[in-house]
Amino acid sequence: MNLTTHATNRRTFLRNGAKALTMPFLASLLPAGSRALAEQSLASGAPKRLLWMAMGHGHMEKHFYPTESGRLSDMALPPGWAPMKKNLDQVTMVSNFTNAENKQPHEGSEAVLTCVNVVGFPGKARHNSISCDQVAAAHLGQETRYESLQLNCENNDSGNGHGGIAMSYREDGSPLPGFASPLEVYFKIFGGGVSREEMLHTLQQRRSIFDILGFEDSSTKRLLSKDDREKLEEYTTSIRDIELSLSREKEWIDIPYPKATQKKPPQGMQGEPEIKAMFQMILAAWQTDATRVVTYRMPDAGLLQSMGISSTPHTLSHYGSNVSLHDLNLQRTTKWMQLYSGFIDQLRSAKDPLDPNGGTLFDNSLVYNGGGLRTAHRNTNVPCLLTGGGFKGLEHGQHRLAANENTPLANLWTTMLQDAGAPVERFADASATASSIWG
Repeated sequence: MNLTTHATNRRTFLRNGAKALTMPFLASLLPAGSRALAEQSLASGAPKRLLWMAMGHGHMEKHFYPTESGRLSDMALPPGWAPMKKNLDQVTMVSNFTNAENKQPHEGSEAVLTCVNVVGFPGKARHNSISCDQVAAAHLGQETRYESLQLNCENNDSGNGHGGIAMSYREDGSPLPGFASPLEVYFKIFGGGVSREEMLHTLQQRRSIFDILGFEDSSTKRLLSKDDREKLEEYTTSIRDIELSLSREKEWIDIPYPKATQKKPPQGMQGEPEIKAMFQMILAAWQTDATRVVTYRMPDAGLLQSMGISSTPHTLSHYGSNVSLHDLNLQRTTKWMQLYSGFIDQLRSAKDPLDPNGGTLFDNSLVYNGGGLRTAHRNTNVPCLLTGGGFKGLEHGQHRLAANENTPLANLWTTMLQDAGAPVERFADASATASSIWG
């Protein structure tokens, strides 16, 4: 870190101000490079925030997909939309997006943000590519404590259609599993109550482990076969990413965590309470500017369990003519829409501390809610709900249709990246931008 006069003033401020790392967000205390970027953001208006949320298996068509396009408030909507009525003007549904490159029909979330065929690589059981949130993080995460945050559900949340262990993937295709409980996210945002010395000791221990791994890599590489060298290279690429994150953590070690604005979530939350707590953590991460890029791999099976439904999302996706499964699907879709509508309410009421015009988090965010599968095991016309005022030229309150069936889902990711300010021409298999649908 640059030892400037400003840095000395910051240390004096911290020494005189508090021994606990619990301060409100203060841009003037950021590292020098991050501070300059923050000042640029404020000068040009509030920064954009990006959120991708995905469930596993999608919704039953008759409960979720409108049969006509146009203004949502002017049409007869499917029954699952009942909880969204008060927020119809704040949401957009887009149909005809397809993740065509995903050839794994049981696991939509593994490829939903990468738009690649994770099982289509000779000699590899699985291989992914970089996810669009990590492209965003590389461009938009330089002035925040974390380039991005990954919110996850428990790995034993079986039958939910997510696949793999993550939604987010590094450039080399290795996963970023993230945090499976609101409590873990809380500590990432507000700190764990440990001293600076303890934090430094932990970083040094982790640094030592990676030094050892690096030594072992260089001494054994020449003894390995070609295939094993490729595997090791994938592994060490991930290690290098972690090394970079360690350097970033050390740079921020003297920057105070923000003061906690909410109670610490209890351990062991599941289902609906867990989802609501994660929504609170997203709001907290944005209001404290801990990060501007978030993904949330949602606990679809966990939600059903908290509703008292023993069937898994996978079972519900094979509904056929079973009337009881139809009813359970409707309950599930209605609950998801209720939770989503509540989250929109929170975004609209939460002030954005970085907006010089006094706007809300809703005004400056781009939020996707959907998943990689429509229902059963189909990756065509995947569910796509958008909210937030960060989409350029998009007037919410509509059901819009992409002109062609099977329009690449990557078109939407390209648009979100560009609208948020990332200098990206095309992402993955994108053929255009999605803004042509509403431009």
